[in-house]
Amino acid sequence: MPSVDRSKPPTDWPGLETAGLTQLTEDLYYGWLEDEANPMFWHRCAALAGVPEDRTVSGQWVGAGTHKHTLVSREPLHMEPSLLWRCCNMHGFVRNGVWIPA
Repeated sequence: MPSVDRSKPPTDWPGLETAGLTQLTEDLYYGWLEDEANPMFWHRCAALAGVPEDRTVSGQWVGAGTHKHTLVSREPLHMEPSLLWRCCNMHGFVRNGVWIPA
């Protein structure tokens, strides 16, 4: 298996590619999977910083599908309701293509 740059979100890794990978913050990206209307989000979780990579699925990256969310606008991205990562309680909104912490 080829080496993977784990500083990038898993959606940029071989086999998990998405179209339009977009960075919202230093630790938050989204992209479009082929068969999904809503984007997939990836968050680099600080709560996983001390966990060895071989003990995680995707290094520090935690994914979140948004199939239960409403896609208000694709460009600029606007999703409702808010997104929450329970691993570290990162919580916020994506409105007008910008991450807004809750």
